[in-house]
Amino acid sequence: MKTVPPGWRPDAGADPEALIKEARRRQHRRYLTAGLAIVVILAAAAGVTLSLTRPGGHSPSRRGSAHQSTSVPSQVSAPSALPRFFADDVTTSEGSGPLEIRSAADGRLVAQLEHTAGVDGLAAAGADSYVIALQAGQACATRLYRVQLSGQGRPGELAPVGPELPGLVWSLTTGAGGGVVGYAISGCAKGDRGYIGVFDTRTGRSRQWGDVSLGGVSPGSVAMSGTLSMSANGRWLAFTGWNVGSNGRVMTQVVRVLSTAAPAGAVAERSHVVLSRPASAPELATASLSPGGSSFYLCTQTGSRTGHVTNVARYQTSTGKLLENLASLAAAPTQMWCSMALDTSGQFLLVPYSLSPSPAGTPVLKVARINTATRAVTPLTIQLPRTAGMDPETGMNAAW
Repeated sequence: MKTVPPGWRPDAGADPEALIKEARRRQHRRYLTAGLAIVVILAAAAGVTLSLTRPGGHSPSRRGSAHQSTSVPSQVSAPSALPRFFADDVTTSEGSGPLEIRSAADGRLVAQLEHTAGVDGLAAAGADSYVIALQAGQACATRLYRVQLSGQGRPGELAPVGPELPGLVWSLTTGAGGGVVGYAISGCAKGDRGYIGVFDTRTGRSRQWGDVSLGGVSPGSVAMSGTLSMSANGRWLAFTGWNVGSNGRVMTQVVRVLSTAAPAGAVAERSHVVLSRPASAPELATASLSPGGSSFYLCTQTGSRTGHVTNVARYQTSTGKLLENLASLAAAPTQMWCSMALDTSGQFLLVPYSLSPSPAGTPVLKVARINTATRAVTPLTIQLPRTAGMDPETGMNAAW
């Protein structure tokens, strides 16, 4: 996923052309050289931070409001062992780094695949297995690969998954033990909107839904602001974003659910809203579906000049009702975009929330490991490589 800087959101009253110019200036240079034009229309909003959500369920997809009923199975939780490893890629001002494998116990680096520099998407696909997205050469196209770890956490050879996809991946997710892959992909030319799609590795069939803006806003569009999530059975996709009026103004922040069985069409027509907040409210930063789909974990972020706080809570999918608060994480000195990741068992969350400089010049990333059953929070401190003032780190995307 292409992370959005904390404390930035679309400005409902700003001039769209001015925002487009500013967003292009901030785009990753590697995308510009590849000819990609993702129009990210973001402007500073004083005293506010971003936030996203991922819902889920098991009812036919339909449009609706935050209080529309969605039929879902009861949530079943059983104690699970902590996974041995998690995968990540460190994001920088240039883009994403190579695939890394770390110990889930303490965040220690176990392995790194240098030839995978530029991981555009990352998702868990079962025990010690992952699907990653890499740009196909210099073209505006993407290839998906499966990576299996050894017992010592060493990645094996990359195995291609599915056909080449036009565009570059914004976010990647999987369900059905990696049997169904979901993706959000940007357009390749100026003004092109992106699309959301799924690929069934068992049948070879795919389905796509278009007319979605990724990381920014376009008049009359559904804008996706964070990561894509999928239910464990592969039946549902969910994401957070903004509803944008025909005049280009952001109306509300929302969490949307989309059935993977929905007919092809526009995302706005095939999905429905399960949670809605005013554009001025604390920002919805990331959401992760519980395995059963009856609830989702939501990361919200608030901030001001005096401090930043990342909150993690669980909500009911069918009603948008708050079920429990799990953690409140203070960020100092720099707040991170909340690229929250839920493990495949649904019992553990990884939440990057703070990036700090160190005297040695090696940034320190703070990641909270949260046990969703006990609410226990274990901080992981990860020492990132020295940058020597070049290409500074901006965050981390993880999967496990």
